[in-house]
Amino acid sequence: MDRLFKALLSFKEVKIRTDDDFADRLSRRYTTILLVFFTCVISTQQLVGKPISCWCPAHFTASHRDYANTICWVSNNYYQPITKNIPRPAEQARIKRVSYYQWVPLVLLFQAAVYFIPCLLWRFLNKRAGIDVGAMMDAAKVCQRSSHTDMREKTLRYIVNQMDRYLLKQRDLRTGCCVRMKHALANYCCFVGGRFYGNYLTFSYLVVKFVYLFNAIGQLFLLDFFLGINYHWYGIFVLNKLIQGEDWTVSERFPRVTLCDFKIRSNNRLHEYIIQCVLTVNLFNEKIFIFIWFWFVFVSIATSFNFARWVMRALYWSSQIRYVKKQLRSFETTKRQTAALTKFTQFYLRRDGMFIIRLISQNVDDLVAAEAMLGLWENYTPERRMLAEKAGRAPKIPTAPSERTATATRHDTTRRKEVV
Repeated sequence: MDRLFKALLSFKEVKIRTDDDFADRLSRRYTTILLVFFTCVISTQQLVGKPISCWCPAHFTASHRDYANTICWVSNNYYQPITKNIPRPAEQARIKRVSYYQWVPLVLLFQAAVYFIPCLLWRFLNKRAGIDVGAMMDAAKVCQRSSHTDMREKTLRYIVNQMDRYLLKQRDLRTGCCVRMKHALANYCCFVGGRFYGNYLTFSYLVVKFVYLFNAIGQLFLLDFFLGINYHWYGIFVLNKLIQGEDWTVSERFPRVTLCDFKIRSNNRLHEYIIQCVLTVNLFNEKIFIFIWFWFVFVSIATSFNFARWVMRALYWSSQIRYVKKQLRSFETTKRQTAALTKFTQFYLRRDGMFIIRLISQNVDDLVAAEAMLGLWENYTPERRMLAEKAGRAPKIPTAPSERTATATRHDTTRRKEVV
């Protein structure tokens, strides 16, 4: 069975990982692609176009002009409004240099890599959980897309059996007052416990969510350091200029016209020059960093609300129980069993089971999630119910009824004998 599903899940259409939600993909996928695209745009302008053009003295030859353009590109220019005098040599030390434009492609690539780090952290933590969440999502997609009833039932049974094995075997073997206390704390708080207490995946995912949020906000302040300006207010500055009807493109943040000073040695004499240059690359940088500011703010807000939503789901059992009742509402076997559903949620599914079901619902659809939950409910026999409600893990767990289908279309099928 495992080989069959590994072969099915190796197809191209299911290779895109969906072991997280849209807010995470907003950071790790779409933001990364966006930053790489901007890197290509700026790199093309720098390598193929003419990123800087300086107004040289009339006696400069072509080689002199090329040298002046090159040295002004690699050295740091400075901005001085056209209405003000050129700073004196004594004032040069206090001038704020424009030193970022050469490194924009590398910084954008670095930001793209940093946006992908939380995804790598999540995959690392997921591997240590004892269940592959990505494989569960891929199997759910196969179940959704399958047009054959038999194949759909086998895929759904695979999901149910994998989850059942994880939910019952990942339990603490020890007994005692401390273990019972830890179970009680883990039941009330998702930040206490671990794999054997039913909240390892949930806690790991919330940690990764926090890293996504910290990264999204921290990137704005990272650009403060790189650009040498208060970049985290840059979008507000642009909006304020637009509201007042002023020209927001003329500023010292991304100057298009700069001054460049350099020295040339000729016959043991130093000749000092101060020339005016046009940084055409800043025309692209300005627009790109404006868009990046609004995009980063959007990602930060979306990640903040998404993080708060997952925290509320994890902390309050009432919302989890309501979700289970909602998913199983259409099945006759779950009606008038409120107390049993509450124990099923808190002691059998626990937070990790609810986490996987919710991911299936978000990444595939509610029907597959409901059918998977129904399959788990049908596995919730009195013997397994007794094991689930114990504080520790029993040395032997009854095998799930492998012949009992987990789909909604056959929920009223008579129970078959359990396979030893």
